[in-house]
Amino acid sequence: MTAAALVQFRDRPCLPHEEAAAHVAALDRFDALLPGTDGSRSTVINVGTGTGTTVRELLTAFNSVNDTPVSSVDVDARPGDVAGAYTRSERAHRLLDWQPQHSVTEGIRHSLRWAAVREAVLRP
Repeated sequence: MTAAALVQFRDRPCLPHEEAAAHVAALDRFDALLPGTDGSRSTVINVGTGTGTTVRELLTAFNSVNDTPVSSVDVDARPGDVAGAYTRSERAHRLLDWQPQHSVTEGIRHSLRWAAVREAVLRP
């Protein structure tokens, strides 16, 4: 192996199986991708939906699949708070032939299922 893969999920909850699929795609194709455009032996590939998710949207999605809803209180933005963010994921699709397979709500549902069995799976 000639390089390490850095995969960042910025605009939605991390989905363990999607993250693993992205890493496998990166490892399968990294030798062909390098050297990077600046002559280095690395490149950054953002993995995400390409659309932002607000805190309110995330909370609504979480509460739609969680048995115990989380309450919230609206407050004013703090100085320096970012108005929004999203990934530019075209490179992941172009270089790795990768795109997200699940919605935010499905990702939360999968993450909660994983959290419920994680300890038993990792420490039998």
